[in-house]
Amino acid sequence: MGIREPEREIDLLAEVDVLVAGGGVAGSAAAVAAARAGATTMLVEREGVLGGVATAGLMANIGNHFLDRRGRPVIHGIAREVIDRLVARGGASAHWASREVPGIVVDSEQLKIVLIEMLQAAGVTVLTHTLAARPLMQGNAVQGAFVETKMGRYAIKAGAVVDATGEADLAYQAGCPMRWTDGSASLEFKMGGVNLEALYQHFRRHPETFPVGMDMVKGFAEFERNWVERGILFFPHGGGSKWDVFQRAIAQGEFEKNKGILWDLDATGLYGLRAQDTVIVNSNFWKVDTLHPLALSVAELETQKSCYYVADFFRRRVPGFEQAYIVQMATALGIRVSRGIDGAVTLTAGHASSPHPVYFGDTIGRAPARARFVETGEFFYDHTFDIPYGVMVPKEVENLLVASGKSVSTEPQGLIRGMSTCMVLGQAAGAAAALCAQQGVTPRTLDTHALQQTLLGQQVDLGPQERLGALGLA
Repeated sequence: MGIREPEREIDLLAEVDVLVAGGGVAGSAAAVAAARAGATTMLVEREGVLGGVATAGLMANIGNHFLDRRGRPVIHGIAREVIDRLVARGGASAHWASREVPGIVVDSEQLKIVLIEMLQAAGVTVLTHTLAARPLMQGNAVQGAFVETKMGRYAIKAGAVVDATGEADLAYQAGCPMRWTDGSASLEFKMGGVNLEALYQHFRRHPETFPVGMDMVKGFAEFERNWVERGILFFPHGGGSKWDVFQRAIAQGEFEKNKGILWDLDATGLYGLRAQDTVIVNSNFWKVDTLHPLALSVAELETQKSCYYVADFFRRRVPGFEQAYIVQMATALGIRVSRGIDGAVTLTAGHASSPHPVYFGDTIGRAPARARFVETGEFFYDHTFDIPYGVMVPKEVENLLVASGKSVSTEPQGLIRGMSTCMVLGQAAGAAAALCAQQGVTPRTLDTHALQQTLLGQQVDLGPQERLGALGLA
């Protein structure tokens, strides 16, 4: 039995060209792109910080999809600008641009500041601790959103809306046809007082114990070069399942791989930088088969408890962690995949892992095509696949774009959920929303050629000169 909410008038907080819901890396890129395209832009974020999974979720590792197999850059624009700004601040290694680097390990605290600076410079109005609770609808068109704040509920009207909430919260409530995938979630934590050199030396003495072909890491030789030459420590997520230190302890009953609703506590993804004595630990899983608040709350609390269980084992058994301690736990559970839209176009695994280049006429960016390591000895091909604009345009609902790689239209869901491609999507969604608001058209009817021209003006990589010629953009 439901309870009817009394009808009441909601104060209008603002009226803008573009409203972006969600201030993760996709939403931040969307807001910057919209503002740079000349739109009055407002970004609302439920947390007190920007960056989403990368900051509140402590996923301080931006997967290196910036380069193809040969190490040629294929992603530029706002995504590359974020990395360059982090490098300039000392928040990422200046030597990340190698195909041997599986993920760009970043200082999540400095990433917060980089995003603030970019949004402020672009003229975006940012509201923190503001939840985009429901879409403001007129028929089947989204006209803005109702938001919940410390002062109660407000309405924000917008010419176009970008849903970058991660789980497509606004799109779902607007009635967009949706897909559901049972995914997984993890809660990461940061340990301080870690001697990263000692951890490296342990594997140097026992290279045969280092996992092979996991999480874009070929093996110990790449791990060593990344640490010695680039100052990047990247132990592959899932690698603990092949790490003798953990597996012996599990066999001897000294460590529980699965506890209650959680599993794979031995996953042990580790990300650190030489200039610091901290390391991010990614080492628990929870099955996401619902987004019900009761289930999510239980998962967040249980994963927080598991962080101390895993950290205690690291202190007792892992070289370099003898004096280590937890300095921070993520304030948000990192959901990999759950709910996504059924879009005008669907990108498939066949597109993303094709042995030949894949082109779309409505391309808004590209990424390196993925190869199977067990078959090729590589993680990528030396060509790319296009990311089509249509994956962000939901069916049946107008005036809305979805920007998170977790919730755009792909099969399987989350195919392009990495942060680099999330920023590609976000930049395109923001630029498209700005054009829609300025021209009085919907995302479905937007001239994608005009969008591509705007993206090129914002330094987005749509391909080499011959590809631009084929698109009529040269």
